[in-house]
Amino acid sequence: MRGRGLMIGVEFVKDRSTRVPDGETADAVAARAVDAGLLLLTAGIAHQVIRWIPPLDVTVPEIEEALGIFEGALAG
Repeated sequence: MRGRGLMIGVEFVKDRSTRVPDGETADAVAARAVDAGLLLLTAGIAHQVIRWIPPLDVTVPEIEEALGIFEGALAG
């Protein structure tokens, strides 16, 4: 994970040791999240980063809901 303030990026790689970007997985996770009601965008040269940019007035329950959707999208 990387980020500054409320903007956070989750980077997907095929192998942690080589850090080869995995845009295919990131795109699939983002698409599943959108289908479940959570808008996420990909970024990076290979679309390997999923960007989280919540509003400044986001609440804890909203974050928890978003993380639940993201967890489900990761599980496939």
